[in-house]
Parts: sequence; C-alpha cells; structure tokens
Amino acid sequence: MELTDAQKKSLKGQGYIAYKDGVHFSCRVVIPAGRMNAQQARKITDVCEKYGKGSFSLTQRLNVEIPWIQYQDLDNVKRELMEVGLSIGGTGMRPRPALACKGSVCQMSFFDTEEVAKMIDERFYKGQYDQALPNKLRIIVSGCGNGCSKPRLGCIGLQGRKSDQVAISLGGKFGKEQSIGRELPGLYSINEALDICEKAIAYYRENGIQGERLAKTIERIGFETVGSALTGLALSEFNNL
Repeated sequence: MELTDAQKKSLKGQGYIAYKDGVHFSCRVVIPAGRMNAQQARKITDVCEKYGKGSFSLTQRLNVEIPWIQYQDLDNVKRELMEVGLSIGGTGMRPRPALACKGSVCQMSFFDTEEVAKMIDERFYKGQYDQALPNKLRIIVSGCGNGCSKPRLGCIGLQGRKSDQVAISLGGKFGKEQSIGRELPGLYSINEALDICEKAIAYYRENGIQGERLAKTIERIGFETVGSALTGLALSEFNNL
C-alpha cells in the first residue's frame, strides 16, 4: 500500500515515522519522565519481537523507538501498548512530553523532577494535544544548577535553584540552529512556573509565525517584551539581564 504525503504527515503526528523504503515505520513510545515499570518493559520487548525485528532504541528524550513496523500492524501495536498504559506520540507541531533529569532520586535536586514532568505532560502535552502550535515546543526540567538535562536548550527550561523554586529560561533551541535560553528575572514556585509555561504556550500560539520556533518568535518580538507579557514585570526589570 502506497501512502500519500498527507497520510504520512498524519501518522507522524500520531508518533509513527515513515522510513525511506515506503514500507516500514518507527513507533515513538512515550515514557513519562523516562520511567517504565517491568510490565511495560516486557510489553515493549514483546511488541518489537512480534511486529518489528526484535530490537528497540532509547531516544535522547528518554522515550522508546520501536523500528521496522509495517503499516498494517500499527493499530495492533498501539492497542497492545495501551494495555499496559503506554501511549504513542511525542511528535508534531505541539507541546512535546517533558524531558527531566533524575531529580526524583538524585540528592542534588531541589524538587521531584519526575512528578513535575508528569504535571507538565498532563497539562500541556495531553491537555493541549489537539491545539496546534506554529512549531514543536519542548519543556525541559532540571532539579538543580548542574542542569544535566540541559534546560537552557529547551524552548522553556525549568531549573531548580532553591527548595521548590526554579529559574525559568525561554528561547532555547538545539538542531540545525542553536540558541541558549535566557532566564526571566527572579525565582518561581513550581505552580507559578507552570502558569508561566501555560502563558508562554498561549503567547506562542497567538504570536508565532507558522513554522517558526519559539526562539525565533522571541528573537523577532524581543525577549524583554515577551518576558514582560508572561510575568507582568516592567520592561526595566530586564535591563540588567
């Protein structure tokens, strides 16, 4: 069966990436905060043996990719993964699942990064899955100043600085073009930070140009103007950043 470009694009938005051979797909399995239980791990093994070539890989964002799946098996793969609470996705022009460091167990972390990543996923990935953005948007969470997950390369980065307080950076990007996110003034509670994330996503949806990453939107409009809109701080608060 030969698929149209529109069909391939639709499947990509669901988490199925078409191969050059026109026959096979990779399946992106979302692993919240990079953590799965033993039952889920066994199911992934079963699926890759049954529908693929017996192997899977881990992505840089702590998800799982199962290669060499044929089109007629995609629905079966989705159904079997759902049986153990796993979902397929994490692609398309929308908020992506959060990337977090191991701050749920690391002694350096100022907060439970796994729990915060789950909160982000529920609120922005699952909660806004059908609300398209100008381009993809990535939120990265780091529990301490070490920044192991590289939060300032995220479109939005949350980085622990004190107990349950984070710095927020905006405008990071990594790929063909790179930029380092700039931090907003001050520190924020987790709830305050998530509220600012929500405002940033809405601002990007309203002011971004189709195909433009958040970093480019901020560059075009101005970091101070965007930051002021999100925080309510006066522009003068940004002068010394």
